[in-house]
Amino acid sequence: MQRWLKTSMTALGAAVAMGGLPIAVAASHSPGTTSSLPDLIELQSGNSTYRTDILRFSERQGWWVDGGDSLFSDLYFLNFGNDLAQRELRLEDFEFLSFSQPSADRFTADFFLLGANLNFSLTSSLQGFESGSFRAVRQETVTLLNSSSDPIDITLFKYLDLDLGGKFDNDSVLFADNVLTQFDPSGAIATLSVDQTPTAVAMDEYPILLQKFYNRNRTNLSPGNDSLSNTDVSVALQFDRSLVPGESISFNFVKQISRRSESKSVPEPTAFLAFGVVVAGLMLMRRS
Repeated sequence: MQRWLKTSMTALGAAVAMGGLPIAVAASHSPGTTSSLPDLIELQSGNSTYRTDILRFSERQGWWVDGGDSLFSDLYFLNFGNDLAQRELRLEDFEFLSFSQPSADRFTADFFLLGANLNFSLTSSLQGFESGSFRAVRQETVTLLNSSSDPIDITLFKYLDLDLGGKFDNDSVLFADNVLTQFDPSGAIATLSVDQTPTAVAMDEYPILLQKFYNRNRTNLSPGNDSLSNTDVSVALQFDRSLVPGESISFNFVKQISRRSESKSVPEPTAFLAFGVVVAGLMLMRRS
């Protein structure tokens, strides 16, 4: 089940202009060293496994609950100031600082943006449950720190594309009270809650939203419908914030997947009635 972004991506490795400041783009780190970020991060807990490439869109990402595969894209983009010509920055544009995975169900990755003096920290944890519960929870905390001597206007985007059951089918999604709920025809349900109110929430069919974040110009999501039905859904949340020197802000996201367990079919009442008639007939035959 391959699903690639059908749009050209700006080549990395060159400097990116950010509000007139030159932003150095981090060079890639070779895998296998203690100072490098793994190409693919894996978390495991109970009945659940989560694999992710936090830097870029990848078909290798996924979230398994009781063996059921849900294709999962979960990305962050940032922008600064109000320059309409400034494209969104991705984590691969940041300077990598450190990565730690103290346990099989948790990791932390830290980045730094040169020229803006902004620190970006991502902590992710997975909570699985007993086998057969068909439920798992992930929690992510994004912390932004202004380490410069000037105020910074920041826009944080969270992009989410979840294909429950590993199928690109027609899901429905609803956003209310800072909770996003996605329904799959199979009966699976996914939720995303956030502890801060987004400036805007956009929903559209894949890959329309993702293409916006890989365009050359600035993205501003327009508040639209709070629901979308019967399509291959993707969602983006926009948070506009201002940080004074030394100030930090954290965004806490909680994601949960649950799906119906495979249960034995329950006979209809008519089936019980037919079975009773057969038993009664056999009893009469035995008496005769």
